[in-house]
Amino acid sequence: MTRKCKPGTLYVTGTPIGNLQDMTSRMRQVLSSVGLVAAEDTRRTRNLLSHLGISVKLASCHKHNEAASSLRIVAALEDGMDVALVSDAGMPGLSDPGSRTVSMAHERGIPVVPVPGPSAVTAALAVCGMDADRFHFEGFLPSKTSARRKRLQALAGVECLMVFFEAPHRLEASLKDMLGCLGDRKIFMARELTKLHETLVSTTIADLVEQITALPVKGEITLVVQGAGGNRPPVLPDGGREDVLGLLRAFYSGGRVSMKRVSSLLSSISGLPASEIYSMAIKARDGGQDKA
Repeated sequence: MTRKCKPGTLYVTGTPIGNLQDMTSRMRQVLSSVGLVAAEDTRRTRNLLSHLGISVKLASCHKHNEAASSLRIVAALEDGMDVALVSDAGMPGLSDPGSRTVSMAHERGIPVVPVPGPSAVTAALAVCGMDADRFHFEGFLPSKTSARRKRLQALAGVECLMVFFEAPHRLEASLKDMLGCLGDRKIFMARELTKLHETLVSTTIADLVEQITALPVKGEITLVVQGAGGNRPPVLPDGGREDVLGLLRAFYSGGRVSMKRVSSLLSSISGLPASEIYSMAIKARDGGQDKA
């Protein structure tokens, strides 16, 4: 069976993840020229298009209806209509709907063109302060505790950076599971990227757990976690305990300091567990002798 006309093009189009100033002229041009915009949430996309002064037909394409909606989108493409595929924010297909529609378009020989836009993944990696030449994108961890811990245990040996998305109401539980399954590592949290209340925190998992417990977090969250390859600091000779104790005494001779922060710092230098150093720090602060 031959096609009646040349198929349209599926434009996989990025949209701002917060700040509307990140909208490019190419995004505007594509959204204003296509015959249909397939959106994860038509209400949110309608607001975006209204802000841009664009009037175009919208179709719903979210995770619960993508199987059926993909058929309708591909049918429109085969009839010669250009279609823009968008998610609520960022690029479609990354922890968002879109991959099934794109796959079906490829199978039918329909042109698929990316219109790159902002991404929480690359934005967080660019400012995390860790070597991001290689990274593993995990997306959202399982919501159930047992499945989440099992997945984190499977990731414990990944040597490159790991990038996670997390919902605010699961953040504390996920961080505690990371601490238990991965150990205390460097972590970078990006909350509400490019938005008014953007928050960027570079710390350790243990420290972030403490912060989150004291101050609940709201908004969309991206976490960059140090991999196993960067979690092997040099260990001082003979276990390093005497050297660490000497450094602790030097710290406390200079005045009041945070035991937790000093313990975390010396743990990264020595390779000794932060909990062990913390115990030594209490003794150093009080002038006692370490018995280890």
